[in-house]
Amino acid sequence: MNMLIAGDWGSSNMRLHLCRVEEGRLIPVETVRGKGAKDVADHEAAFRAAAGDWIDRHGPMPVLLSGMIGSTIGWREAAYLPCPAGPEAMAGALLRFEAAGCPVAIVPGLSCRNIFGQSDVMRGEEVQLFGWLAGVADDDADRLICLPGTHAKWVRTRGRTVLDFVTSMQGEMRELLLAHGLLGRSLAKPYDPAAPTDIAAFDVGAGLVVDDPTLAIEHGLFALRSRILMGELTSEAAPSFLSGLMIGAEVRDAVAAHRARGMAVETIVLVGAELLVDLYGRVCDRLGIATEKAAGDGTALAGLSAIAARMEAAAA
Repeated sequence: MNMLIAGDWGSSNMRLHLCRVEEGRLIPVETVRGKGAKDVADHEAAFRAAAGDWIDRHGPMPVLLSGMIGSTIGWREAAYLPCPAGPEAMAGALLRFEAAGCPVAIVPGLSCRNIFGQSDVMRGEEVQLFGWLAGVADDDADRLICLPGTHAKWVRTRGRTVLDFVTSMQGEMRELLLAHGLLGRSLAKPYDPAAPTDIAAFDVGAGLVVDDPTLAIEHGLFALRSRILMGELTSEAAPSFLSGLMIGAEVRDAVAAHRARGMAVETIVLVGAELLVDLYGRVCDRLGIATEKAAGDGTALAGLSAIAARMEAAAA
């Protein structure tokens, strides 16, 4: 196959790439964007509208999609692949069907029993994981990888195999507190998610929970309101202070939980959007933990490349 359509079709956004396939790598040539899976009534029609011109020009070609398009709100539901799992297993578990004359494959997502003994799932982040893992040796080295986001994932890997992971809802909790809770009502103006981060305020918040491991996050949160009332924190800096508190607690607790189960955690790999990766990295620095950083967009395409390279063998 010389051309392939690859993309991440999440709940809020669709991004498709027309790619050349060169030596097992996907080289994006053109990109289109569209509505997310939750906002589309007819997913096949939406796909045809987005990619129809490519198919008309180049003829039917393989399509590889990841994200919430494979969920219950998506085009078709792709069952989760249980961990431990590597890229070969992922390629073998693709949900396959035909649409617009093209063979379509949807990446299934991963499930596991996490370090706390609870069921856990991810859908979409797995391609970023396999993209980053494609660049490491398939050895016995254990790694801890964090993918920051609304529902951040903390992933244990060995070589190129995903062993298990645990999800943090810290990002969603922060948004709920600021948009609907008492802390948000403590601000002089309505919370603006697009406002830039006040790094100094972030560091103060992170320092509270990182420097005092006995300070549980539920006890530290009210500090935002009390500091504003006492004139110790401006309303404008308060959301960044809260980010420091919550990301600081998330990283602190994730590291402690994995170390309690025998993992050294001397380095954490951070994969995702640059701003979030940098904020998580600041907390790691404060904890004395080294970091490796990678951009989420680049690793997502690399992950789809790793899966695409194994598609034909898996289908044989």
